[in-house]
Amino acid sequence: MSGAEDIAKQCWQRGTKAVNSEDYDYATDMFHKAAILVPDNLAYRQSLRAAEFKKYKNNGKGAGMMSKPKLVSLRQKLSRARSKKEWDEVDRIAEEALKLNPWDAAFNASVGEACQERGYNTVAIFAYRTATGPMGEPENAKLLREFGHLLMEDRQFNEAAGIWNKVHKLDPTDGHARQMMTAAQFEQTIKQGNFDEAQTTRDVMTDAEISSRLGTKPKRGEADAPGQDPEQDLLHQIRKDPKSVELHQKLAHYYETKDQFDKAYEALEKALELSKGDRAIHELVEDLELKQKNKELDHLKDEARKQPDNEETQKAYSRFARKLLDREIEVMAERVLRYPQDKRLKYELARRYKKLNRWSDAIPLYQQASLDPRLEVDALVSLGNCFLKDGKSTLAKKQFLKVVPLLSYEEKPDRFKEVHYLLGRILEKEGDRKSAEDHYGEILAVDYDYRDVRARLEGLDEKS
Repeated sequence: MSGAEDIAKQCWQRGTKAVNSEDYDYATDMFHKAAILVPDNLAYRQSLRAAEFKKYKNNGKGAGMMSKPKLVSLRQKLSRARSKKEWDEVDRIAEEALKLNPWDAAFNASVGEACQERGYNTVAIFAYRTATGPMGEPENAKLLREFGHLLMEDRQFNEAAGIWNKVHKLDPTDGHARQMMTAAQFEQTIKQGNFDEAQTTRDVMTDAEISSRLGTKPKRGEADAPGQDPEQDLLHQIRKDPKSVELHQKLAHYYETKDQFDKAYEALEKALELSKGDRAIHELVEDLELKQKNKELDHLKDEARKQPDNEETQKAYSRFARKLLDREIEVMAERVLRYPQDKRLKYELARRYKKLNRWSDAIPLYQQASLDPRLEVDALVSLGNCFLKDGKSTLAKKQFLKVVPLLSYEEKPDRFKEVHYLLGRILEKEGDRKSAEDHYGEILAVDYDYRDVRARLEGLDEKS
């Protein structure tokens, strides 16, 4: 046992005694030290959170209004540490904040994120369960998505399916959540069949060897036993229940993971037929089509990169890219009409219109997307770019000025530099040298070699 582990164990023992004496302040301090010293120990985290809950008599809000200024300061420190990917520090700051409010969903999720990044998945899952639990934010789709991905990574497929189902109910337009729910259900089926638990090739082949020696070798294309071949298992289940839409979807997902697109289409088309044209499954067919086309585009792009002087190869890549872009716009435009509240869809459609210089189509979509706090910064920057390209620099400046207070170099370094640079260019053109210098100065403070900023500042100095 290392020195840190030994100290942590002693702290935990003292904390346990303090809990028995109902001295929750001291218990919290001891469990907190143990958790920070040995961050991958689940028992220390569980003891800490339980003591914190009891300290505040399960009031669901912790120290209340008195702790707000300190929590604001800790959130700022946390943001800086996260931007630098200092995960030990993220964990430490988040736990410090949870001493003031152990139910805070964002800080619990930060503990989860920091632990996941360092490979402490057991503790990360506990933290996300608390963050999305009844006393946290059980309807926070962002945190649920993070939790869902973590559970998939940790192969907790059954719980993951439930989390993705919850995300899908909160946001029925989230096609990714629907796909992940199907994937989790499929993986759970495979896991139950023990297909992924064979330790060696010898383990997988054991039944085949026995069958061969007994003269009962399975027919070509059949699995030796349930759980040894996920495709055959699903086909077997479908033969038993041929009208199951869910089974055909799982089979389609299996084929999709193997890039067997023709078979995936066939399985999805059957699911669509059995569901009597379910719109959600129709969208899965469209998603599969776009995924296949993007794979083909990647192949053409590689060929074009390898043969830069081959005119036919370059043309084939350009033609296919344009054809795919048109198809994406067609699919997304229909979905925007179908799901008018989905700001993410509007943002993605606007991005594609922007690629084609269709400013009048992109601008209103970016304006609507900017109403979603999660998309606000990127949508406003893109909106300003559209106005700028469309020759409306005054409107562009208005969007960029609106986004400046929302930007920090730590969280979005590229956007930060882009916005200040474009504002500098606009203001320089308007003759407002002082304001232009201020924006260029913001860039130089963080990136001395960014574009032609130094040359422009020197030019402004000469003019002045």
